[in-house]
Amino acid sequence: MALAEDAASVLELFVHDVANLPAEIAHLLEEIQAKDQQIHQCRDTIAQRDNALQKWVRANGANVRNPKEEAFSKTILANMDRAEILQAEKVALSEKAMIVLDRQVKRFDLKIRELQNTDQFPLDPLPSLLNSTSTLNTPATG
Repeated sequence: MALAEDAASVLELFVHDVANLPAEIAHLLEEIQAKDQQIHQCRDTIAQRDNALQKWVRANGANVRNPKEEAFSKTILANMDRAEILQAEKVALSEKAMIVLDRQVKRFDLKIRELQNTDQFPLDPLPSLLNSTSTLNTPATG
């Protein structure tokens, strides 16, 4: 039978488990930022090609065929597809960060619950500003 942990060991384990968490989250945010810069480059390319096409139409009219239109259109579509893929990767990275944080919080919450179930930790350890029965919310009368 496993020995029940005490509050100090639960806290020590939690601190140990989350010690690398800031670096891991920072790494994920750096990856998101790098992808954001790549998206910005795609958008710049799209804008440049679109501006070139619009300039041709203003200068020559819509009825005159632009010899570069097909190549520019392919470049625009390729960059739009690339930006969409990068955006999906950013979403996946942010979800990964959320999962990493959520996993640690849930693990800690379960350990606290175990301590509360064995009466090693009070059921309501700290007063809460959100708790309507808390004395912190009651205005002082005099």
